[in-house]
Amino acid sequence: MNEASGTLKEAIDKGRDAVARARNIMAVTGAGVSAESGIATFRDKDGLWQKSDPEEYATPEAYARDPVKVWRWYDARRTGMAKAEPNPAHRALAELERQGKRVFIVTQNVDDLHEQAGSSEVVHIHGSIWHVRCERDGSVEENRETPLSEIPPRCACGNEMRPAVVWFGEQLPAAPVRQVQHHLLDVETDVCLVVGTEASFGYILQWVHAARQHGATVITVNPRSTPLDGLSDLALQGRAGNILPQLVSD
Repeated sequence: MNEASGTLKEAIDKGRDAVARARNIMAVTGAGVSAESGIATFRDKDGLWQKSDPEEYATPEAYARDPVKVWRWYDARRTGMAKAEPNPAHRALAELERQGKRVFIVTQNVDDLHEQAGSSEVVHIHGSIWHVRCERDGSVEENRETPLSEIPPRCACGNEMRPAVVWFGEQLPAAPVRQVQHHLLDVETDVCLVVGTEASFGYILQWVHAARQHGATVITVNPRSTPLDGLSDLALQGRAGNILPQLVSD
């Protein structure tokens, strides 16, 4: 049953009760969470894809045409992200973990603000902007240099390295997908929080549906309605940094 029709306060109170009772929480987070730390989203009216053509910066073909152009765009993003700090939404999820709950975070975001806030179990399904991958041998390594001193950065083997993020036309990396699938099968999730994502990717809908089928209470948090509202037990409309701290019991 969707409780979005009640007052927001009543819905938040119900959500707080569900979270307080939960031992295992799965949180699916999207760009809306990081946006509150000043990191630009992709699809909003002021998002990155309103200013830049994704075909020019976020496809394997774009990289093959002009790796320097792609890397300069990512170098600017990395430099901006390096200044970002966790916001109350990130800290609320980390606080739940400090209270002794297991909080398994599946994030579409390529930043590491969840980890900076103190969350220990974070799966990056779209990769990390702080990782680079060798185009020759596939090796992945961390690189936090901002701005980059060499574009493109080079692997120890001498070959250039690309951003280790998922581009348009690419499959999700197998290892994170397995982590999510195993978690859904092996862990009895009590609450599934879906925060700051409009669920435009079918796999998000599938994973949330699977959690619900296994008995999880689904709580969505987003400033506007999303396709997930119909799957939600509680659809809370508002900013993640405002709503999530209210779901955490003192």
